[in-house]
Amino acid sequence: MMHLLKKELSELLNKQMLLGLLVSFILILMLGFVMTSTVSGTLENSGEVHIIDLDQTDFTGQIAEKLSEQGYTVKKISDSQPYEMILSQQNWNDAAVLPEGMTDLLWNQHQSCEIDSITALKTTSAMSIAFSENSSADYVKSAVNSLLSEAYLQGDLAFLEHAVSTTPYTVANGKSVQANSAALVGSLAMFDQLMPLVLFLLIVLTSQTIITAVAAEKTDKTLETLLSSPVPRSVIIGAKMLAALITALIYAVVYGAGFLVSMLANVDNTAENVDIAEAFTNLINTQDAIRTLGLQISPLGWIGVILQLLLTICISLTASMILGGLVEDAKGSQTASIPILVATMFPYILSMVSDIRSMGAVKYILYLIPFTHTFTATGCLRFHDTGLFLGGLIYQAVFLAGIAFAALKLYQSDILFTHRFAAKRTGK
Repeated sequence: MMHLLKKELSELLNKQMLLGLLVSFILILMLGFVMTSTVSGTLENSGEVHIIDLDQTDFTGQIAEKLSEQGYTVKKISDSQPYEMILSQQNWNDAAVLPEGMTDLLWNQHQSCEIDSITALKTTSAMSIAFSENSSADYVKSAVNSLLSEAYLQGDLAFLEHAVSTTPYTVANGKSVQANSAALVGSLAMFDQLMPLVLFLLIVLTSQTIITAVAAEKTDKTLETLLSSPVPRSVIIGAKMLAALITALIYAVVYGAGFLVSMLANVDNTAENVDIAEAFTNLINTQDAIRTLGLQISPLGWIGVILQLLLTICISLTASMILGGLVEDAKGSQTASIPILVATMFPYILSMVSDIRSMGAVKYILYLIPFTHTFTATGCLRFHDTGLFLGGLIYQAVFLAGIAFAALKLYQSDILFTHRFAAKRTGK
């Protein structure tokens, strides 16, 4: 029993597996560090309240003082420029606009007042929705209600509940429009978050399938017979990759259709509680706002996204061919896909929780991973970062050419069949 256990462990716990685990451990530590830094930075910024004071009275000054007493860092200016210019110049992500005559409405006329809540939309990641709930306008509303309740209006509870209302404005691509940023992100998320999920599943499943298939052919000696046939090895590799690519596309269609059907089913289940006319009107307004802000992707842009998707799949398949060829047996194929899995998981998770394009020096390390550019493709096109998109496309094409050349050289040599025996001789 112990001899069999020792034999199985020696085959499973090989150098390749241990090296893969070490690399994965290091990358996971880096992922945790980057995510912690991103969340910490977002939380620090959430303690700031940005105010554009167009009223400039003692009461608006008391609002800032009240917020400061509550522990917030208040940054207040008086500027009547367009919202997109103010947020760009001040480098703010949001702001609350106190309109002229606000004090007169609340204190003298005892009427409700509307303030504009401005949000800068720079990404469509999930975290942008999570941290957009508490904006500067919400903190200002709370401070106004607190000041009014401390004065002679404290008995008028009905007025206090509706003393201040907000009108949402969204700024993106140097433009502003009256629209809720969370609604815009929710409308865009179907494409910007569905495609990365499908791509992640594609890479993981297809890479494991190819590595296992090549390792099984080596074990059964069918790969050696196939490569010794008069057919050029480049043709054999091309046929294997084309077959894998077709399989991956079938996976993509099935997964994409499945997710869309599930989303439509969810809409149907909640349709009974929704006013169809109101929902249709909101949808039209949201699409109009997306067009006004220039967040739509052109047909040529979608062609570029699809091309980048195909390049990513081809890179994954080619890398899987190399890893599968270097695996000694079918057991080793279980851990051989770890490098591809980690290299895919790292940019995928970060693209879901944050904007990779705004990560400082870390983003340049991430750009070295070819899969990163596909996960950021739609964001680059929506926010007009065309240079980064085209650069990622070119980098992926060059990376694919290099790794395809390496795969061709590997399969044209005898390393596929001699490295195992050389390793055994070295061990002895």
